[in-house]
Parts: sequence; structure tokens; C-alpha cells
Amino acid sequence: MTSNERPPGDTPPQPTPSRRHEPNLSPPDYVINNHGARTLDPAGALTLPGQTVRPTVYVANKLLVRDGDDPQVRQALDAAAARFKLKVVPDGDDPEIRALAQEADLTELAIRVLNIRVRLEPDTTEPIPPADAWAVLQVYRSIVGPGTELANRVSLEHLLTATSVDIGGSPFMKGGPFMKGGPFMKGGPFMKGGSASSQYGDPGFGGRTPVTWAGLAPVRADESEARTRGRRPVVAVLDTGVGRHPWLRSPVVKRNLTVGALEIGFHDAATDPEQGGALDDPLEGTLDSDAGHGTFIAGLIRQLCPNADILAIRVMHSDGVVPEGDFLVALNRLLLRHALGQALNRPEWIVDVVSLSLGYYHELPADVAYDQLLLEPLCEFGRRGVAVVAAAGNDSTSRHMYPAGFAPHDEGLVPLGHDAIPLVSVGALNPNLETIALFSNAGDWVITHRQGAALVSTLPTTFDGSLQPLAEFYVEGDGERATIDPDDFHGGFGTWSGTSFSAPIVAAQIAEDLWRHGGMDQLASSAAVDRAWHAVEKVSRLKRP
Repeated sequence: MTSNERPPGDTPPQPTPSRRHEPNLSPPDYVINNHGARTLDPAGALTLPGQTVRPTVYVANKLLVRDGDDPQVRQALDAAAARFKLKVVPDGDDPEIRALAQEADLTELAIRVLNIRVRLEPDTTEPIPPADAWAVLQVYRSIVGPGTELANRVSLEHLLTATSVDIGGSPFMKGGPFMKGGPFMKGGPFMKGGSASSQYGDPGFGGRTPVTWAGLAPVRADESEARTRGRRPVVAVLDTGVGRHPWLRSPVVKRNLTVGALEIGFHDAATDPEQGGALDDPLEGTLDSDAGHGTFIAGLIRQLCPNADILAIRVMHSDGVVPEGDFLVALNRLLLRHALGQALNRPEWIVDVVSLSLGYYHELPADVAYDQLLLEPLCEFGRRGVAVVAAAGNDSTSRHMYPAGFAPHDEGLVPLGHDAIPLVSVGALNPNLETIALFSNAGDWVITHRQGAALVSTLPTTFDGSLQPLAEFYVEGDGERATIDPDDFHGGFGTWSGTSFSAPIVAAQIAEDLWRHGGMDQLASSAAVDRAWHAVEKVSRLKRP
């Protein structure tokens, strides 16, 4: 391939559109209640001198802290909370992770990437306003100095959404995570309303709808062939989990992962969105906005790289939302599991590609400076030869959605490196593979584009919501006759749209190149970086320095 050619399905860098569209981040009450959330309104937000603030959605009474044992951090945070008659209470450290890391001589890594979540509680018996993590964070920054290294150790706990229309950014479905909906569903997570893009949520135009798959299942090589290549490529999907489907049985999909005795992601069956699919509205019985999201992603990977093993890590709820702290715990445990695999020569713990179909918008223009808690583990994956692929978002905006915004670009603060794999951000194409989907976010930070509208993939065969066929009746001697049941997925396949589904296509293409290239038995970071860079160059416009 010459320097003037583009990989199939790739698009040239797009001119950055004006920032005319700020996502309307207005979560409905059920999201606020489910996650204890608050929307940061720039018009009334507490600001520091010269600071520009933009909308975001965050957990109201919690903060994320790196190296919370540092007395300077703790003292300043306690003082900031005291201004509002609050106290700081640890809410989930990972001492077991630190112990595991110490045993494998990975203590430095653990200190660098692990964080704790703290809770803000009243420190008085008097009535006081509800805790506001943003106000406490701003006072903390004023104490330690805005822009300092200490300031970067504490951040809001943002709500990440399933890249669904208008802030979350992924699928598309009359509503949207933050709006009784989800992936493309007429509206969009943080959106309340609709736009021209909402057409993608309509049945027949890319919405989540049952369809028939008439072809054969993807063919997977037997274990003897896999051994000749060292091992199979492994794609980790941090999402809603993976439900029941003939294509997605063990050993193709590995569920309920652990590192040591610690769970990676959620394992409880009662809150699993991929089982019945109707958790949010038990009295209505309709499928939740993002139920099936992870299963759909896994099916795309299975189609494009049938020889890959898929790690199903459940972090997202059925409303398409995951608090950043929960996501980071799972991400960091997965990173340590991979690092232990390299250190102890345990190939069964290795990860080759991480597929992320979620994100959030940061509240400050100097985004990277205040996103170290999320950025550091992603960079460490890259240094260890793991390719991270992230959906760009579905809000028709040039505002960076994170983690996709960490992809290297002209004005970005994460440069390309010879010895680390860059994050690859992915936008969506229409079925003609020529035009960019109207909902897809834009800018030079979007590295490549793939199919993202009206895709066909797997959905749990256990899904059958309360919606009914328009007409259904029984004919003696002929049997039951009906129109299509709009939420009956017993057939196992459906259509859906969103950048959520463009990202796993690129992740699968990287995995397929790793499979064809071979040499997977070499676990060292240097060999893994060489392999992954070869694949990233093939699927994107990025070139290794």
C-alpha cells in the first residue's frame, strides 16, 4: 500500500466543523435517580478565574482519586469538603489488586493506574444542601493550584454512556440512554428530543429490529490450527455483557472473568441486561434501551474474526450508562490481568484488543489535563502492545468524546509513539460505505470510519418484550399467522445503528490481522507492539513513527 492509498473503508481526515452543536445533556429523572447524577450547567457552575466550563454529567456525591494515600491530596480534599460541611469517606479501594501486583513485581504499575472512589457525606447534624462533587473539586483545585500535578489526581466521576445518539453515542433507538432509549432510538441519551439523525432509530432505517440471518455461521479453525499460530487473538469487550446465542457459546466467548479472586466487571445474574432484556420497566415489560448491546457487538466480532476469543466484561447497565468509577475498576483489573500474563508467562490471561463503545464529554477544554485517571491505563495498554479501539460518538458534534478523544491528532496531547499502540477512534459510515452517517461525531480526532448504520448482528435469543405483532390470529388447519413482532428476537438476529458498532468492526479487523500474521505465542511487550502496529497501520491512516 502506497502512502497515497487508504485502507478499505477508511476516509480521509475531515475538516473540523464549527462547534455549533453542544450535546444537550439533560438526563431524565430515572437516570438521575438510578445513578445519583447531576448535570453541570456552565451558566451556574462554580468556576476558577479564567476557566471555561462545558456541560457534563457526573455522580453528585463521589470523586475519583489517584494516590489517595498522599497526605497532601487527602488534607486538601478534606479541607475542600469541610467548606461545605461535608466529610470524605473512602468508597472502594483495591487492596487485593495491590497485593496481587506486589507478588508479581508490578507494584509501580498498580500505584500508577489504580484509583479509589470517595464519597461525600454530611459532617453535621444541621440540614445542608445535597453534596455537589463539582463544587468540592473546584475548591480542592484552588487549594493545591489549578493545573498542578496534584490537581490532576482528583476528578469527577462522569457517567459514560453507550455511544448512543446525542451524548452517549452508540446504538440508535427512540430515546437514548439518557432518555428512555439507547443506542439510536429517536432521541439520544442526554437528549430529550430528536433531530434528522433520529431516523436511524426507526424500524427499516437502522433501529433495533428483528431480522433473519439466512447464511451459515462463521467458520472457526480447530484448536490444532490455532496452536500453530501460538494462540488465538483475544478481544475484550467492556459493555453490557453477552447473552445467549448459538454463535457466542464457550469457548468463543469467555464470561465472568477474574484476576486472582477478584471479579472483573459485574457477575450478578439479577442485573444482567443480556438475559431477559427488560429491567428498567418491569411493569411494562419493554426491552431496555441498551439491552443486547454487548451481544450485538460480540456478533460483529464473530463475523469478521471468527477465530478470535471474546472476553465479555459487563460494566454497563441496561439503561446504557456506567459510572466512570465502575468502568475504571474493571479496566484496571483487566490491565493487571494482562500484565500478570506477560510477567508470569500465562497466555490465557493475555489481551490483544480492547473494544470500547461508550464515552462521555469532559467539562473542561483542556480535557487531557484532567483525565489522567482514564488516560493512564489506556496508555499502559498501548505500551504493552494492546490495541484500544473506541467509538467516536453519535452526537453530530466535533466536541471530543472520551476515551475516543485520546486518539492522536494535530492539537491532541497524546502523541504517536514508536513503542506504544495509539488509541484508534472510529466514526460511522452509511450502508453505501461512502457517506458518513449523519449522527457520527467529526473532527481530525476521528481516526477512521467503518459501517455503523443498519448493521445486522446477534441479539440474545432470550429476548421477547411486551410489544406485540400488529396482527395475529389462528387459522384452523394452517396455524398461527402474524405480522412481525417488533421485539421478539428468538431468531437471534437484528439490525442496529451507531458508532458503538463501528468500533468493534475495527477491533475485529485488527484481531484478524493478528491471526493471519501469527507469532501470537510471543507475549513480551516489544513483540506485541510490533504485531499490533502492523495491524493498526492496515486498518487506519495512522503510521508508526
